[in-house]
Amino acid sequence: MTPRTFLTWILGMFWLPLYMAYDLVAGSLRVTRDILRPQGDITPAFVEVPLRCRSDFEISLMSNLVSLSPGTITVATRQNPATVWVHAMYAHDHRSVLDYVHTMEDQVLRATRPDGVPTRPGDLERDERGRRR
Repeated sequence: MTPRTFLTWILGMFWLPLYMAYDLVAGSLRVTRDILRPQGDITPAFVEVPLRCRSDFEISLMSNLVSLSPGTITVATRQNPATVWVHAMYAHDHRSVLDYVHTMEDQVLRATRPDGVPTRPGDLERDERGRRR
């Protein structure tokens, strides 16, 4: 492990709680706004998200952080291949939910893996309704 990757890993561990605190506040404000407004912006959907997590710890941390975020909840997980099914209140399209969960996964993997974050899966080509092309 080089000093640069070690430093990136340590910074990732410190950044994850800050990222989640920001996500918690921003999500809470968005849900509160929709509760107070009569014409809400809610577009719910269930989305299957393939993960790059390998260990049980990474998968459970990822599932719990998704459920902690206001407006999303983990419905189910699978270990092999690592997959999480998410119910999102604000799923304007399939890609937006995938990007949200994968951004959160980037933060988790940056904090849990000293060797760095792997690239995102390439099989995410789906249409606007979430079906594989």
